[in-house]
Amino acid sequence: MDRDGWMTLLDLDEDEVPRLLVLEGTWWRQRALDSRLPLLQGVRELGMPDLWHGWYGDIPVAFCPAYGAPRAVEPVHVLGVCGTPVVVQIGSCGGLQPNVHTGDIVLSERATIGEGASQYYGGKGVAVANLGRVTRAASLFAARDLHTHRGSTITTSALLAQPPALIRKWAAAGHLAVDMETSAVFSAATALGMRAASLLFVWDELPGRSWTDAFSPTEQDAQARAGAAVFEVALGLA
Repeated sequence: MDRDGWMTLLDLDEDEVPRLLVLEGTWWRQRALDSRLPLLQGVRELGMPDLWHGWYGDIPVAFCPAYGAPRAVEPVHVLGVCGTPVVVQIGSCGGLQPNVHTGDIVLSERATIGEGASQYYGGKGVAVANLGRVTRAASLFAARDLHTHRGSTITTSALLAQPPALIRKWAAAGHLAVDMETSAVFSAATALGMRAASLLFVWDELPGRSWTDAFSPTEQDAQARAGAAVFEVALGLA
């Protein structure tokens, strides 16, 4: 479909084309909507299901809770065609290095492609972020006194198929963390001429610490603080 077709389907006027698309990879869709959308004004759902439009001050913004690479590339594709210049992936990740702890922030500069969507946008091997947006995000997190890590990550499509040997391989390769959307978002954004960043907070510490394990009250507080910050910082990248 061409731009006119997508603009019609989404029911967007020219002055409403989002300057920023924020995607959140999460199981908890309703929780994401309940916590993110109140930070925007004039919120409405667009013609694509679960793609929400609102205003951050005078900046039009789109938000979509998109779990997994195949779903995440859809709003990137559509809004990229419409002219949205910036896309930011947020959500949680599994830390892979000993110094990457629960509640830290991981800013991916390059993401190894371990999912199947990137290939359709020309992605091969590694997908890259817009380093200007990454640097800006690092500054905003530092102002909030949150500990950040910049470097390589890996994206997979199978949360439940990450055996210890594979996790050790990812860690040995130097990856900071693993998630399920970042490389696909980077690949699609590159193909569509968009600037992309990924702001992920560390949920669990791998290997040896699963997302199903219990977390201490201190760790839960760190998760909640970082989880709120990633959306607020994303809004600052428009």
